[in-house]
Amino acid sequence: MYVQSLLAGALITTTAAAAEPVVFHTAYFPDATAVSLSVADKALSADGRYDFDVMIKLTELDAAGAIVYEDSVSHGARVRCSAPAKVLVGGLDYAVGADSVSPDLASWKEDLWRTVCGAPVS
Repeated sequence: MYVQSLLAGALITTTAAAAEPVVFHTAYFPDATAVSLSVADKALSADGRYDFDVMIKLTELDAAGAIVYEDSVSHGARVRCSAPAKVLVGGLDYAVGADSVSPDLASWKEDLWRTVCGAPVS
C-alpha cells in the first residue's frame, strides 16, 4: 500500500460518509438513459493482497436526470492500488492502470481504480 492511496482513501471515505456516494463511472445509452456507478462505502481491505474493499451502488437516470431505478443491493469489489494494480469483482481479478492489457481504458473497473486509488487522470 502506498501513502497516496491512504490519503486519497481517507478523503473519499470522509466524503462518502458525509455526503452522497461518489460517482466514478456513468454510461450513456441512445435513449438518453444513464447508468451511474458509485462508491457507497470504502474501507481498508480485510485481504492483504488488496488495499481497499468497496461497495458499489448502481443508479439509472432518465433523460431529465430523475432516478428511474436505484439498486437496493451494494455490490462488493476489492482494489489493489500498487503494481500489480487490479480490481477483484465477482471472484475475478482484472488488471487496471499500467498493468491493464485492455484497449478499453474507459471501463468502469479502470474508473473505480482511479477513484479509489487517487490515480491521476490523463
